[in-house]
Amino acid sequence: MPHDLPFPLSTALRRSAALLSCVLFTACGGGSGASSPAPGTPAPTPDVKPVAAKCGPGVTDYVAAGDADMAALGITCMQSVRAGKETVLQIPNGMAIDKAGNTYVLDRAKQVIFKLTPSGAMSVLAGSIARYGSQDGIGGAASFNFNHLSRLIVDRAGDLIVTDTCNNTLRKITPAGVVSTLAGTVEAVCQSGTGRIGSGDGAGAQAFFDRPAEIALDVNGDYLVLEYAGIRRVTPAGVVSRVTWTRNPAEQWEMRRPSRIAVSGDGTLYVSEFRRIYRIAGGVATLVAGGKQGSARDGVGTDAVIMAPRAMVADAAGDIYFSDVDLLRKVTPGGVVTTVAGNRAGGAVRDGSGADARFSYLGPLLMAASGNIVALDSGAPSIRTVTPAGVVTTSAATAVASGSVDGKGTSARLNRQDGTAADAAGNLYIADHATNLVRMVSPDGTVSVFAGNGMKGATFTQPYSIAISPNGAVYVADNDHIVRIERGATTIVQSYTPQTNDVLDIAVDAEENLAIAGSAGVRQVSPSGKVTALSVDVGYGRDGLDDRSLRPASIAYDRPGNLYVADAASLAIYKLNKAGTLSRFAGSPFWMGDLDGPAGNAMLGFHGNTEMAFAPNGDMYLSGQGLLRKVKPDGTVSTPALAWGKPVLGGIAIGSGMLIGVTSYAVVQAPLPAD
Repeated sequence: MPHDLPFPLSTALRRSAALLSCVLFTACGGGSGASSPAPGTPAPTPDVKPVAAKCGPGVTDYVAAGDADMAALGITCMQSVRAGKETVLQIPNGMAIDKAGNTYVLDRAKQVIFKLTPSGAMSVLAGSIARYGSQDGIGGAASFNFNHLSRLIVDRAGDLIVTDTCNNTLRKITPAGVVSTLAGTVEAVCQSGTGRIGSGDGAGAQAFFDRPAEIALDVNGDYLVLEYAGIRRVTPAGVVSRVTWTRNPAEQWEMRRPSRIAVSGDGTLYVSEFRRIYRIAGGVATLVAGGKQGSARDGVGTDAVIMAPRAMVADAAGDIYFSDVDLLRKVTPGGVVTTVAGNRAGGAVRDGSGADARFSYLGPLLMAASGNIVALDSGAPSIRTVTPAGVVTTSAATAVASGSVDGKGTSARLNRQDGTAADAAGNLYIADHATNLVRMVSPDGTVSVFAGNGMKGATFTQPYSIAISPNGAVYVADNDHIVRIERGATTIVQSYTPQTNDVLDIAVDAEENLAIAGSAGVRQVSPSGKVTALSVDVGYGRDGLDDRSLRPASIAYDRPGNLYVADAASLAIYKLNKAGTLSRFAGSPFWMGDLDGPAGNAMLGFHGNTEMAFAPNGDMYLSGQGLLRKVKPDGTVSTPALAWGKPVLGGIAIGSGMLIGVTSYAVVQAPLPAD
């Protein structure tokens, strides 16, 4: 198998299975005679507006959400959310505003650019939900490969300029949704072991980037692009050159790895690095503020404590606003740092003035024509507006959905957590990393605390993985240990030592054997406490056998007791049967994509949090691939279209005949598809 990959691959729309899902529900609307278009039929363009649906409270409106597949099937309303609040924005981390007041949001979970009009109407401008690729085109025909570093701006011509980080390119999107590659050559730089090292200047495809990330508009109309290797200047014509600077000899530190950038009205470039903010003028980098360790503290110059700037923007007066975790702060050209809004005391996200306001995890900042700061609170997820006086309000179009609130159905609030498992009765258990709790979501949508903070004798430190044995015992892994909860009591299975603290995921079989995935291998702990290293060297490493090629993303047992390892290094899933024989189960080693098909031909993506769950008939359901994938016992991979539409799932579980998924801020469900 060659190692220079076509990356990633796009696929045709898959709709036929959704028809089957629809007949399992009584809430399907929009007509019963809808049929799927022939393979290869183009997706509707953004100019085609679907007929508005009329869905009742608590029912997902797939037409309003812009889901072309479900609309084409005639499915408009579906009771698919078990608990929490399903949001259009899943993991937003880029934002821009044009002169007409339209807001554009880059969502790395959904791999699309959303457009939000001043009236609050939201649509997909470019990209297709959860489809990865590097294809140019119009609207849904285009594809991207965003990660947490990807950003966007609006340039002088009104076009969007986007850093497509994992494709190593700079993309341009017109107001009509036409996507083209402005500069750079497509490379799989976010896949382990691939991509060019370093970067080179040039025009268009002759230029090479090194994971382009932050981007700012210079006063002359050029784009300043922050990458791993430094800062690049890109003209609107796509000519790429390098920005250089020298150290101010009076400074204690030399700036080597800038992380955020902003340009003031006079063309001065401001750059953050770790806990420091610099100004680059005349080719010399001078420290403006920060540098000390500790919690956030206002002050002047090095007396101010800056934690971790995530974005910066300049106002008309030349002051720089920056998002500092959960604070919005300002630094003047003279180095005076003040906190504009937010408070490190914690608590639920809320509007307010100054220290009374609460943010979740602030990201990109924009300066509106009014002088207000528009902030993307990516942990909420919502768009917040902050006046220069510190008054915070939230956009009605992106109401806050995150939180840890018990309740039933849509009254409950969930964080963006992925460690999940379900018991035979269909109860879903979620590791709530933020509150040190394990929460339970019953089949009727009631959310409650299952364990933690002393309940059932359990105390967790950031729990992240859950497994449930066929006997009903609940196993939880956190930063300190692995515990077993059964009959209301908690028992420590393993307290971590320097030799055992490498724990990424856990799974348990019917005999209560506990499998533990580490960063480069899997071990098993028997009920008696015996530890056995399992032979899972996949033999597909780039340097041949025994090169520690395994990098588990997750593990799971099927009902007969075979162990499955989803390997992010080789982009494949391996099966270790009870006799100890290892075989490849699904995927094509070192070929990333979303191609369905039989074993040996299909491709997997490993784009996000990966979990595996097994249906009673032996089918595996696999998250973390963009859209949910199904793998039959013979290794055949498909992408089922389910009645819940196109959520991007992190956690996936099966219980009591239901397929249960965890998106950002909601638990969704659908009956298991019939084969």
